[in-house]
Amino acid sequence: MNTVTFLSAMNLGERFAYAGRMTLIGMMTIFVALSILWGALVLFRKFVQRGEVQKDSKPVAPVAPAAPVPAPVAQAKATNDGELVAAITAAVSLMLAEENGGRVPNFRVVSFRRSRGNNK
Repeated sequence: MNTVTFLSAMNLGERFAYAGRMTLIGMMTIFVALSILWGALVLFRKFVQRGEVQKDSKPVAPVAPAAPVPAPVAQAKATNDGELVAAITAAVSLMLAEENGGRVPNFRVVSFRRSRGNNK
C-alpha cells in the first residue's frame, strides 16, 4: 500500500492526527540531535579549558619590563597636517597592499578635514 492510498483511506480527523504525530516525531528528532550537539560542545569546551589550565600552570620565567608606552595618538598634537595626512595615506596604502597580495592599488586622497571631536 503506497502513501497516497494510505492517506486517501483516512478521513479528515485521522489525517490531522497522522500529521500531528509526524510533526511531533520530527520535532523530537531535531531536539535529540541538538541536545547531542550541545553535549558535544560542552565536552569540547571542558577539554579545551583543561588544556589551557595545564598549559598555564607551567612556571614562567620573569620577563623584563617593557619600554614605557608612548602617549596615545589621540592626545598628541599634530604640528604639521601634511605629515599627518602622509602617515595616514601610507598606512592605508600598506593595508591595501597586504589585502591585494603585495600589489598597491591606485588611489588618491582628494580632500581631508578635521572632525568636530575633542581636537584641540
